[in-house]
Amino acid sequence: MQPTEGRKQKRVMRRRLTLATLLLVSMLINNPIMAAAPEEVSAQQLQALRTDINKLQSWLTEAQGEHSSLENNLRSTEVQISQLVTRISDNSKEASELERRLMGLRNEQRSLQTQLDQQASYLRQQIRSAYAMGRQEYLKVLLNQQEPDRVARLLRYYDYINKKRTDQIEQYLGTARQLTLVQAEIITRGQTLEQVRHSLQVRRNELLAEQKKRQQVVKQLSQDIAGRGDELKKLQTDQKRLEQLLEAVTEAIVRLPPPKDASPFPQMRGKLPWPIQGKVLSAYGSKLFNNRITSHGLLIQASEGEEVHSVHGGRVVFADWLRGFGFMLIIDHGDGYMSLYGYNQTLRKEPGDWVHGGEIVATAGATGGQQQNGLYFEIRSAGKPLDPISWIARR
Repeated sequence: MQPTEGRKQKRVMRRRLTLATLLLVSMLINNPIMAAAPEEVSAQQLQALRTDINKLQSWLTEAQGEHSSLENNLRSTEVQISQLVTRISDNSKEASELERRLMGLRNEQRSLQTQLDQQASYLRQQIRSAYAMGRQEYLKVLLNQQEPDRVARLLRYYDYINKKRTDQIEQYLGTARQLTLVQAEIITRGQTLEQVRHSLQVRRNELLAEQKKRQQVVKQLSQDIAGRGDELKKLQTDQKRLEQLLEAVTEAIVRLPPPKDASPFPQMRGKLPWPIQGKVLSAYGSKLFNNRITSHGLLIQASEGEEVHSVHGGRVVFADWLRGFGFMLIIDHGDGYMSLYGYNQTLRKEPGDWVHGGEIVATAGATGGQQQNGLYFEIRSAGKPLDPISWIARR
């Protein structure tokens, strides 16, 4: 190759690499998911966040210990229910996957059996033909010295027939071996499926028992609070605890670089998706308990187990049970903005996890001692509550 041609090829390669780089940068800029890279936070920073969150968990446990045994029973029962629901969901997915695989194996078994039957039928015909012809014809060909060319052709034909028959026998045996393996896997996976179904039924029975236990605890707790006339005090205490938690969370995340999604959170006013589809049961600013408590968020009607979605990209900074709000998840969106999701049945994310807008972060429920399934949703800016309706897109 001439030196000039080599230099030309190198220039062409450099131009192609430059173009590829520009295309990649363009994709990163225009792709919301790729642009929202969670790698902007180091492992050390995440570990520091988790350490701070663990301190918050200890603080919450101590604060919860100050309350009645009924409230502590409620927490332990709802935690147990959440764990069982998660395991049941995992078991159900595993059972569905096993059933899907078994269906595929049975289809493969039928196909192999049909193929094996066809191969066996063809081999039987070959064996009958070989038996009918016997060895006499082959010997006659060998002894025929008058037509050597014809003898050569016939010998090649016989060799071809024998080789073909041998190949067909090997194919038959290969199909039979494959069928045996498939049948063995069907038996193994069938046994596993039965075990999973049994485990699923056991956990469903445990869940029913825990749900009944929770109903009794909630009823007793309501009667206890009503008997002492502490309804207002409880609501005020729950609200104060949430404020203290948000202050602590804000301090914990101050060292982290702000998360970035496709668009800064302030630019999403009036455009955010709903965290869950449902009727608004209680609006922001609603007056509770004879106008003595003001709601700082929305209560949205939801079915038990319905998926809850993040309204915008960010980092999970809290995911745990909080008295009065049940399983609460808080996402930091940067620029001082946070979204809060309470009353959840289960949490799908952990502190430090990065989430994108629309991602499933929890399932709705009635934890925290609530009587009705729903999602409690707040948006905060610098710790102050905002009306979520002015931020969520109209529907």
